[in-house]
Amino acid sequence: MTAGNPGPSGAGSESALKSRGARISLITYDAPHKKTQDVLFRLLRQSRFEISLTLVPFKQRPERATAFHHRPAQLVGLDPKSLAQEHKLETFVLDDWQSFNQRIDYFLICGAGLIDGRFCASAQIINCHPGLIPQSRGLDAFKWCIYKGWRLGNTLHRIDEGVDLGVVLHHQPTDVFADDDLATLAIRHYDAEIDLLVNFDRYLEGGTILSFEPQAPTKRMPAALEPEMLRNFENFKRQFAAEQRATKSGN
Repeated sequence: MTAGNPGPSGAGSESALKSRGARISLITYDAPHKKTQDVLFRLLRQSRFEISLTLVPFKQRPERATAFHHRPAQLVGLDPKSLAQEHKLETFVLDDWQSFNQRIDYFLICGAGLIDGRFCASAQIINCHPGLIPQSRGLDAFKWCIYKGWRLGNTLHRIDEGVDLGVVLHHQPTDVFADDDLATLAIRHYDAEIDLLVNFDRYLEGGTILSFEPQAPTKRMPAALEPEMLRNFENFKRQFAAEQRATKSGN
């Protein structure tokens, strides 16, 4: 991993000022979804944007047995139509994107499957992937980073037709501390993901871009590999907590 463009001083605040009052729409499932609520409630408190919701069908998948749940339970809280009614938000249906995409400045992905490539090409769609792309792509990025010994972090990026590709706006490694356990690290990592999405406009110009070797996208981690991932955690923690201390002492 090598540093790329750290961005000019003050670029984030200038970018945020330029986007104040922008029309943004959260792409989300037509079902209760915690990540959507986490992002929406923080955006509403900031009162910086005109917000709407763009809904995609939610497909319930069979429950998988896992050794560790690295993300909070997601299917909780109010459904998006109830949220829209409570907070007086306009709603759209993603399949009808051609009828409304010109009315939105930025789409933020909170929950979605595959997105029509024509929509990607015609709109400003921003995602926060819980891995440092192009190294950590695909599903279960948190677990695969620990399993493979990769740096853990989040990537704010524009969406294109590739899997977790598109133009990178900002890489943000997640802090790892010597006294972390899996739960504390997972919560810190998830909170950082939400924070990047909420503050996406700070990174539209001059974000920090790091360099990573591209890797193929991952699928869900098989249950048979999870015990080894758990065993790797202490080595992973020692490695990256030590690197973090060395970086800070060097500064």
